[in-house]
Amino acid sequence: MLEPSRDRRRVWWAVLASLCLHLLIGLSLAAFGGSRQDLAVEEEAPPQLTIEPLTAPTPPPLVPKNAPMITVDESRKSAVAPKEKTFEANENSIAAAEKAATTDNSLPGQDGKDRPFMNLEEHDYSLASKGAAPQPKPSPSATPEKQPTPNETPPAAATPSPNEFALLAQTPAPVASPAEDEETSQIPTPTPTPTPEITPPSPASTYRDFQQKTRVRGGISNRGASAVNAVGTPLGKYVKQLQDAIGARWYYLGGRNPDIMTVGTTVLRFEIEPDGHVENLRVVSNTATEACASIAIRSIQETKFPPLSDDLVATLPDGHLTMDEMVFAVFPNR
Repeated sequence: MLEPSRDRRRVWWAVLASLCLHLLIGLSLAAFGGSRQDLAVEEEAPPQLTIEPLTAPTPPPLVPKNAPMITVDESRKSAVAPKEKTFEANENSIAAAEKAATTDNSLPGQDGKDRPFMNLEEHDYSLASKGAAPQPKPSPSATPEKQPTPNETPPAAATPSPNEFALLAQTPAPVASPAEDEETSQIPTPTPTPTPEITPPSPASTYRDFQQKTRVRGGISNRGASAVNAVGTPLGKYVKQLQDAIGARWYYLGGRNPDIMTVGTTVLRFEIEPDGHVENLRVVSNTATEACASIAIRSIQETKFPPLSDDLVATLPDGHLTMDEMVFAVFPNR
């Protein structure tokens, strides 16, 4: 008896749930489906063309990042840059070697002394004495007339015809009226323009630093005077000027005080600001005497450096040039 009543109860609950569901559907249709709303058709916007200026591509660097620095002598300067840009220097140069290649490095093979520097030449130093300045070219002038010597008879003047003589005769100037005199007096006298003088260029310095060839086992197969593949950059050109100016002052001070110059090496570090003045000058290491270190410091302090060019400042990350190791060395066998 319980099971039929339980089934009947389930049927009634199902009918009740169905009625409730249909009632909810009817109410929803009455509320939302009674008034038909026309959906607005969105028109597609016309395509817009935007023109943006293309940024100039970043030019490739002249040399690889952190390329080693070297000084190129005038005798090894090349008119064209090498294909392999290995070194950064003051001038372009093409690699060559005095000896055959024995290793895989980019240095030329040559005989020399065991030195901490890489020198490709051998010569004594010379102080910064200025050469003779070129003289300005004289302005062209009228050819002087040839004066007859005592033994020569001056040529007789040709007798002019009557018509020619009339052209050479003086014609009396007409008498000006008072009105013409006033107009003439008001006309300003033109001032002659002075001829500009050409200033001759400053003479080149004859400074050269002391160098001894370094013994190198290199890997360059091209035979010739020792050189490397180097590219001239603004940094290389400025460093060469800086080394020449400091070196000339150091040799001068050392020549005036030869008794205090002892064997050893002094290493200084300093920074050069864009206007050319020196900051944070200090001694990194010193194996010579304190007097030698003082001479090295004075050679930097007493040198006036040119300001950094805009091309050079653009390549410096900190806006100033940092010289990490400026080496002053005195060898025992000079």
